[in-house]
Amino acid sequence: MKILKVIISLIIFGGLAYLGFNQLQNNKQEIDERAELRETVIAEIPVTIALAEQQKVENKLEVIGTFEARKELAAIAESQGRITNLYIQEGQNISKGMTIATIDDATIQSQLSTAQSSLQKAKKDVERYKNLLDVGAISQTQYEEVELGMQNQRSSITALAQQLKYTTAHAPMSGVVKEVMLEAGSFANPGMQIATIVDISRLNMVVKVGEKDVVTVRPNQRVKIETEVYPDQTFTGKISQIAVQADAARKYEVSIELINNKKYPLKAGMYGTVSIQTSENQIEQLVIPRKSVVGSLKQPQVYLAKDGKAQLVDIEVGETIDDKVIVLKGLAEGAQIITTGQINLDNGRAIKVVNQVETISQNVKNK
Repeated sequence: MKILKVIISLIIFGGLAYLGFNQLQNNKQEIDERAELRETVIAEIPVTIALAEQQKVENKLEVIGTFEARKELAAIAESQGRITNLYIQEGQNISKGMTIATIDDATIQSQLSTAQSSLQKAKKDVERYKNLLDVGAISQTQYEEVELGMQNQRSSITALAQQLKYTTAHAPMSGVVKEVMLEAGSFANPGMQIATIVDISRLNMVVKVGEKDVVTVRPNQRVKIETEVYPDQTFTGKISQIAVQADAARKYEVSIELINNKKYPLKAGMYGTVSIQTSENQIEQLVIPRKSVVGSLKQPQVYLAKDGKAQLVDIEVGETIDDKVIVLKGLAEGAQIITTGQINLDNGRAIKVVNQVETISQNVKNK
């Protein structure tokens, strides 16, 4: 009886074990089928594409330059002595002829007073000698010597009066005080620089242009300038000078003059981007979306959608125009460029295009 119970228990346990094993096998098969289905879906990376197209592009040159003061002059001490008063400070706006400093003139004033007294004495001597000459008491030569002495005194007074004027330093032009070199109480010598004044009512912008582009730039040509300081404001300048000789990097310096807008003031040392139109005619260029480019700037690449797979190709790019980039080499017109999904791609990976082919319908203008 006990043996029968054991046998029955073993049969029940074996049946349950078989049922459990069978259920596990079914579950494993279902999981494997789902995994296989998932792998099949992931094997094709969803992407969007656009066509490489020829578009009309304005033939313009964009270069970055630096704003400089149009004119910069030094206020010079023209007399020797200690500075008694200094009337300017850095950053101050001043006008031409304004007094900027005075130099101690006590010595010159003393010399001038002595010379004036000597002149009065010389005038009286000339009068007396004239009377003596009229009565024949002296010769004409003696009279002329006295008269010459009076003229010398007059010349000395004129020279001292001029030196006295030099003890007051004036601004050589209107502008802004860039730097003050001397302080009140310091000693100045003739020719010593007191301050530097810059005129920023007009600015010069200096840019470097390559030898292929400099021949397309013309004197007095109007150009457009944009800055990061005022991103929504466009400034207008005029090419004032083009260098006749290149520097060591075979670049030519081009100077552009512009009026400093009082509403949007610029300062010397700021950067800006100049747009120079090198031709009035538009040219055809092959362009693609900028977001499609992968790789480094030195080695740009794009993925092509070809026969259901991603094909990585090297390209050579030119200027960036808004959200597009000009392609110089490596692509043909009509090539299907992958624009999204590149992060999951490698060369030869299966893809699935999930969009209608984008086109670049509008003309692209080079800023």
